[in-house]
Amino acid sequence: MLKNQFLILRVLLVCTVTLLSGSIPQKVELSKAKPLQYEYVFSDIERYFNESLITTLEKNLSASNCPGLAIAVCKDGHFIIDTVFGVKSLSTLMPIDRHTIFRLGSVSKGFAGLLASKLVEFGYLHPDDPVSKYIPNLTLKAKSKDGVLKVTHLLSQSVGVTEHAYSNLVDQNLSLDAILPYINRLYVRDSTGIAYAYQNATFGLIEKVIESATGMSYKDALQSFILTPLDMSQTTMTISGILGSQNYCNGHKGARSPRGFAPIDVSPHYYNVVSAGGINSSLEDMKTWLTAVMGYRPDVLSEAVRERAFHPYVWSGSAMKYFNKWPAFSGSHYAWGWRRIQLQNKNIVHHGGLVNGFRTEIAFDPETNIGVVCLFNSTCNCSNTIVSDMFQAWENSLFQYSLKEVPPLASLLKPIPIVSTYFTP
Repeated sequence: MLKNQFLILRVLLVCTVTLLSGSIPQKVELSKAKPLQYEYVFSDIERYFNESLITTLEKNLSASNCPGLAIAVCKDGHFIIDTVFGVKSLSTLMPIDRHTIFRLGSVSKGFAGLLASKLVEFGYLHPDDPVSKYIPNLTLKAKSKDGVLKVTHLLSQSVGVTEHAYSNLVDQNLSLDAILPYINRLYVRDSTGIAYAYQNATFGLIEKVIESATGMSYKDALQSFILTPLDMSQTTMTISGILGSQNYCNGHKGARSPRGFAPIDVSPHYYNVVSAGGINSSLEDMKTWLTAVMGYRPDVLSEAVRERAFHPYVWSGSAMKYFNKWPAFSGSHYAWGWRRIQLQNKNIVHHGGLVNGFRTEIAFDPETNIGVVCLFNSTCNCSNTIVSDMFQAWENSLFQYSLKEVPPLASLLKPIPIVSTYFTP
């Protein structure tokens, strides 16, 4: 007892001396507080949708002998599906993960459209500027009253030339500078700014426009204005970018084998015209891209930038494409590297991609704020219907919930799949 009293008096004496002497007590370093981790709580509808779509995917992927898929679905800024299936290559059977790199093909066009729109906002260029202002050696004339081929015509696939004009030269890995003299020889058959015809070569001219307007290479401009601000560090624009990642998929082509597909090597095709089909990315980065295009990153893509790029400029409903076969399809327009597709009461923003044995899809509904990104390393049949399947699953979930057929959360024992699954064909 006396010992404790002595210790207390000693402590008081030390404190009194410290205060009287004016000494400043030594700063005590506190451990830094860790940020709280909030786990998103799924609603009954979202959980029902998750299980419904995953069940459909498992069935369709198996039936299609699909080697691999990475998919994410975003609703109101939250990911309610975020999962991967299958393997990088049927040769190695190594599982896909969220950082595995895929080729995007023509989904790359959407990056070009939004980059161009952002440069308009910053005053680097104007949609109605003559393309020749930026590419003086371009002599191609528009079939219009003023005969002026404009920037917006390139981006909206409304130059007026035959569909896929000189895409064969892109396939042969010629540079844009080498392709340009051939473009000058083209005959503009249809009304510029009105007639739709899908292009890769003329669309790629937007790279030369951007380079002239900014003084930067197209790749550097895309990196500086889009990829770096969004921290999309796994997204690249070269063949070395995908091969150097050490975690990439091989594309697959149809083959007479028990699995129905065979892996193929990554080729240099379309890295010569990045804007048309030369971007590589992972599911993690494409989740970031999906949220950005849906409007959840206004610091990088403002509402005005998005509206300009997504505006339905040219009617394209007569084009025979796979999405014409989606249930409730009623028409489509082309925007700036994006499609606007009417599905019954929806007007979705969409684009697909195909290159080197890869298939990609990205789409969202601006009204209901639900979107999806899908990365396939094959051209399996499932890739042509997955966007429609997603929207249909969401509609079904809303309907089933309205009938109160959704079981309560506590009774759902099956966890949301978040790990890689490999299907044996």
